[in-house]
Amino acid sequence: MKKENIKIILSRTWSPGNIGSILRSMKNFDFSNIVAVDQINFDDIEMNIMAAGAKDHIRYLRNSDDLKTEVESCNVVYAFTARKRKYYKYLTPKSMANEIIQLGNDVKVGLLFGNETNGLTNDETDLADKLVCIPTSEKYSSMNLASAVMIALYELSNSLSVGIRSEFSEDLINLKEKEELFNITSSLVSQKLMHKSNNQKKIRENIRHLLKRVNLNKKEIGFIRSIIKIIDINIPEPEQDNNN
Repeated sequence: MKKENIKIILSRTWSPGNIGSILRSMKNFDFSNIVAVDQINFDDIEMNIMAAGAKDHIRYLRNSDDLKTEVESCNVVYAFTARKRKYYKYLTPKSMANEIIQLGNDVKVGLLFGNETNGLTNDETDLADKLVCIPTSEKYSSMNLASAVMIALYELSNSLSVGIRSEFSEDLINLKEKEELFNITSSLVSQKLMHKSNNQKKIRENIRHLLKRVNLNKKEIGFIRSIIKIIDINIPEPEQDNNN
């Protein structure tokens, strides 16, 4: 795994000082890929003060207004949150780092962080594959944004320097391709396999979160699509109920 393929994605960041502190941590651990999406406040003076000796890293900061595009360019996205949600597999920063170093060198990884006050919304979390929770005191789990990013970068840097790296470079699908697979899978299930169910929304949610838990490469998704196509062809359209 190459460090330049690990992207820090900051959503709706309020404090430019936090961004400056994050840039400082990125320089500490030799990371450079960062984007601020829908940044709320822009204060170069505050950001420069908190960046301190890492002002040269400011050139790496990009601004964006499209979170979906930013995550879709990644093969795997890890969202950091202090709130537990259903269906998701939860990782610690250390277990996340150990998982990431097993990925191929060309795999693109996103680390998604939310607003300082409210964290990530449910819609933002739904864009991620897995959730990461930093172990804290049960009495107070809220953590400063820059501190959370620093912990993630430390664990990644440590794992990349001493861990066992994958010798393989799998061509993993990105989130856009995973969403396309979700659409054709859920369509088949809801229209032909479980069309009489009254819990269509729940079925779609379960399929979506199941797909988010696995990392699929191009060959595997092609195989799955072929199976879905065969099933679709061989199962007739359900008969319409006639209540006349």
